[in-house]
Amino acid sequence: MSGNRGVVYLGAGKVEVQSIPFPKMEDPRGKRIEHGVILRVVSTNICGSDQHMVRGRTTAQTGLVLGHEITGEVL
Repeated sequence: MSGNRGVVYLGAGKVEVQSIPFPKMEDPRGKRIEHGVILRVVSTNICGSDQHMVRGRTTAQTGLVLGHEITGEVL
């Protein structure tokens, strides 16, 4: 598989691997971010907060891309 994929929260008990856009190196106003990097994910894991979201014990909005426990290679 190639491209950019993420696990997306769809609601209590529902997640799905979806294609997601590659990140842009700019802030919400469109200003270029000078000190950012893009990582190729080498390994990932879930944490307790991810489990709470999947089980519906959260106020997270649907469409949220889960995951923050990663090891990556700077591209």
